[in-house]
Amino acid sequence: MTNTISGFNIRSKVFAVRLVLIFSVIIMAIKFVAYKVTMSNAVLSDALESLINIATSSFTLYSIYYSSKLRDHDHPYGHGKIEYLAVGFEGALIIGTGIYILFKSGYNLIHPNTLDNVDEGILLTAVSGLAMYFIGSYMKRKGKELNSLPLIADGQHFHVDTLTSVGLIVGLGLYHLTGLAWIDPLLAIALAIHIMMSGYKLTKESIDRLLDKADVESIDSIAASLQKNRHENWIDVHNLRSQKFGHYLHVDCHLTLPFFIPLEAVHKEVKLFENELNRDFHHSVELFVHTDPCNEEFPCDICSVNDCVFRKKPFVRSVEWTHANLIMNKKHKLH
Repeated sequence: MTNTISGFNIRSKVFAVRLVLIFSVIIMAIKFVAYKVTMSNAVLSDALESLINIATSSFTLYSIYYSSKLRDHDHPYGHGKIEYLAVGFEGALIIGTGIYILFKSGYNLIHPNTLDNVDEGILLTAVSGLAMYFIGSYMKRKGKELNSLPLIADGQHFHVDTLTSVGLIVGLGLYHLTGLAWIDPLLAIALAIHIMMSGYKLTKESIDRLLDKADVESIDSIAASLQKNRHENWIDVHNLRSQKFGHYLHVDCHLTLPFFIPLEAVHKEVKLFENELNRDFHHSVELFVHTDPCNEEFPCDICSVNDCVFRKKPFVRSVEWTHANLIMNKKHKLH
């Protein structure tokens, strides 16, 4: 079952990126035509951004192929983290493009040039901007469905480009109305700063993921899943941590079980624990569990095990598992 789901995810990711690559080439052609028609530095900035889209989508496609490789002796956790490297690569290229646009626009602010065929430029920019909005929405939706950070990042990038196109249309419209030559390079500088900020956010996200920054969203989902599917013998869970490796989610935690159940029953409970988590996640969950026996450190008032002959106190209530208390390396008590 796991291999089938993983194969479906990979094929879906590859299909999405290939589709985006095709449309990215078409949009880039439209933008360069708009630049050729208008000779606007701001429009050129937008066209260069489309080149980045193609480069990053190509690297994303490669990263999906590479991350799907089975784990080996050199990569015991698999190859999924290359997807985060792809996001960092995209962010770095975006920052570099922004710097180039900034210098070029600064020169043209000192030595402004007149624009031609502004009406045609506005129309072409509007067409490309609308196309980018729909592509970005599609990528973000597929990224969330398939739990793929690179697809979500590409979608965000396209939405940033859409805002850029809106700004271009406003700027070209102002130039058309006023004829002021400095509007175009000034707009291009503003767009360059906007582009670099977008690249910085993507790069920071990539670094955070590569350094295994705590993923609050994943742990919240794990807490909700465990609370919903809670079984009687699962007295407590604590010291929970998670890491994402492409479409795999690695989870390790401490699980407290009744001290008197045999080893075979312990194995069965751990397997049930893993199955319940996998059922609620679109990607495969790899679980490492350290089992603790209940003892004096675990008051009987949080244990719901029925007919326990060793019970010293009546059951009051179970501890509700949340993000805040699951990640603590501390055994839970009511007070």
